[in-house]
Amino acid sequence: MIALLIEMTGDKVPDVSMELMELALRLKSGKPSDILALVHGKQSEKGAPWFAEESGAETLGLMGTEEGHSAMEMAEAFKGLLKTRGVRYLLFAHTPRSMDMAPALAIALGLPLVSGVVAFDRNSGTFYRAAGGGKLRLHVEAPMGAVVTLQPGTLPSAPRAVTPGSLTLKRIAVSKGPTQILSTHARNESASNLSGARVVVSVGRGLESRENLPLFNHFAEALPEAAKACSRPLVDMGWMPYPCQVGITGTSVSAELYIALGISGSTQHLASISQKTTVVSVNRDPNAAIHSISDLIIETDLLPFMKATLEMLSAPSLQNKKGANPAG
Repeated sequence: MIALLIEMTGDKVPDVSMELMELALRLKSGKPSDILALVHGKQSEKGAPWFAEESGAETLGLMGTEEGHSAMEMAEAFKGLLKTRGVRYLLFAHTPRSMDMAPALAIALGLPLVSGVVAFDRNSGTFYRAAGGGKLRLHVEAPMGAVVTLQPGTLPSAPRAVTPGSLTLKRIAVSKGPTQILSTHARNESASNLSGARVVVSVGRGLESRENLPLFNHFAEALPEAAKACSRPLVDMGWMPYPCQVGITGTSVSAELYIALGISGSTQHLASISQKTTVVSVNRDPNAAIHSISDLIIETDLLPFMKATLEMLSAPSLQNKKGANPAG
């Protein structure tokens, strides 16, 4: 049995849920109805019907799993159900919360953990994980089953099912564990749609100060349909919201073009950029790790580069180019 563990994002089923369904279909090569989906979290009773209809999988909406429970408490509540159903592959989105829950469930189910998966080869049954700053891939086989976390944005969404899956709403008890969440604070900021963007403009500590954010925003907005992103330090400092973070603990990028502005390129950041993505890096450090995966390297100071580029893009000759008469 293959199971998906899907956590609601507010009142919505996250986009990565259908990527998990695609991975499950590749693993099983069978009918969607042979796959079990556990939808949990706030308003799971609303998200589960949508997922059953969209995916065709047998879907359980687990009520009583609202926000406030720790990952360890949730793992303890789920393990009995998963054991009863004989689950051999358990699939998560690779998120900070799943990184707490997945190891606990792997131990409970007696399965290996394969985390941060970026691809899967159906023919060989091989999972691929990024390593070495994104320059290498680890090939992992788990023929007897595994708990797997999938980097969001690395697989296409599964096609919409022809036949809706069965739906059951079930209330489960979540017991208090050794740790307790005292409070949670949600950011009142809109999410960045990085997983579906064709062009991503990302900024790092080379921005130097928060006061330079308007310059970055202006630069990104000058590029048609570009999504804004950043490296983890900018999120940690509170300069940009978490949904913009690229990295193992953030979002993976599979865009056609990734423009890295003032990003040094930690291993965690590089591992989350698809090998198929064209990367342009702007950094004054000739030894910046981001250069190792870049197709074009611009070695210069970031702030003057952004200002000069914006001046060029706003030049009258460029602005009028589209309206010029081809015959004229």
